Amino acid sequence: MKLSKDYQYHVLCEDVQMRTFIHSVLAEHDIDPRKIRVSNCPPGEGSGEEFVRRELPNEIKILQAINYIKKTLIVCTDADVLKVDERIRQLKNEVKAQRVKWNSDSELVVLWVPKREIETWIHFLRGEQVDEKTSYRHSGRPVSCKKEAALFSKYCQDIEEIDCSMVPSLMGAKNEYVRVCRLQST
Repeated sequence: MKLSKDYQYHVLCEDVQMRTFIHSVLAEHDIDPRKIRVSNCPPGEGSGEEFVRRELPNEIKILQAINYIKKTLIVCTDADVLKVDERIRQLKNEVKAQRVKWNSDSELVVLWVPKREIETWIHFLRGEQVDEKTSYRHSGRPVSCKKEAALFSKYCQDIEEIDCSMVPSLMGAKNEYVRVCRLQST
């Protein structure tokens, strides 16, 4: 199961590291780079999590309004010290507060919420022992993560594979991936 090449993708994420990871995941699916638009919090402009939460209602409105174009929204925000479901609840509450109707189960919106941060996934996919409480954030420029994105893509595409050693937020990301792939194919 793969993301469809027939769709356009808009990525809403916190920072350049997330942007790099998700863009690499889409490249693994042979998505034409011209079909990818990315919005991430500009450096020095405040909290990336706040940026994603603030922009999400507008992006959902756009997705719903432009229904004649096959489009998928990929949203990625760190859970930080919260539980993943708490961060998701915050996002849904913000959308609701802006009076935007959103059925998160039936719309082409992928919610990826790494616990603690995207770097946790990257380190895990490198084969390192990680937990979701420790911060693995790097300082400075984003790290290359093409190999890790390729492993993530392979993991998501293998419907039968269940890896008990997988970090829980990564398993949740796979479930979102599978849900949206199924919606794209209907």
